[in-house]
Amino acid sequence: MTTGSGQQYWLKGRVPSGFWDHAKNRRAYMKWLGQQLGYRKPDDWYSVSKQDFHRNNGGGMLANYYRDSPQEAVMDYLPEHPWKSWLFRSTPQRFWQAKANRLAYMDWLGERLGFKSLDDWYTVCRSHFHTNRGGGLLANYYGDSVFRALKEYAPSKKWLPWQFPTVPQGFWQDHKNRQNYLKWLGKQVGFEKQSDWYRLHRQHFIDHRGDALFATYYKGSVLNALKDYRPNHNWSRERLKSARN
Repeated sequence: MTTGSGQQYWLKGRVPSGFWDHAKNRRAYMKWLGQQLGYRKPDDWYSVSKQDFHRNNGGGMLANYYRDSPQEAVMDYLPEHPWKSWLFRSTPQRFWQAKANRLAYMDWLGERLGFKSLDDWYTVCRSHFHTNRGGGLLANYYGDSVFRALKEYAPSKKWLPWQFPTVPQGFWQDHKNRQNYLKWLGKQVGFEKQSDWYRLHRQHFIDHRGDALFATYYKGSVLNALKDYRPNHNWSRERLKSARN
């Protein structure tokens, strides 16, 4: 049974047997549903819900033909549109388990945020994912860690965790991480020999994303930082004071 006569059988509350098997009938319903919901362009369909189908006598079609997925119904209706699965109200089951889908989302997010280079990603934080339909991906697949997401997205880049707005939980508790940061910091401020480190100052940490490390782990003490960086060296407190003066 098709709608060749133009009848909208779904309005009767029950369609003839085999009605939804015909693509023409499904397209007719979707076109009608879009009109009922006030949709004017393809992207309006991102907001469609299961309730929209059930309230408009399309629940049977959705459940039996599209596995109760509004997204599948929409993509069947407009297959030529470049749909982004994460922009729908929910993604298909196991969608994020496919690496290609995760990378596609990251590509899209970078474009949406206007990023031109990989270094631009250092400005991203969890809220960017949550406000751009990627909160589920970040929380469930990457343990809510932007750093982990980017390690998969661009594995060849040597990411510096302290360059992000926040470091991974427990990051500074690892002595190796603190060593790596201080080694990097020394290069940034031009320290070439051991004696140069006596010029280390709190402002160096602030200017190079290490203020949280300095304040919480080193208790605001440059000497503590130096002892942690090179514990076998006999650091002179007097010389440190002299260098600062």
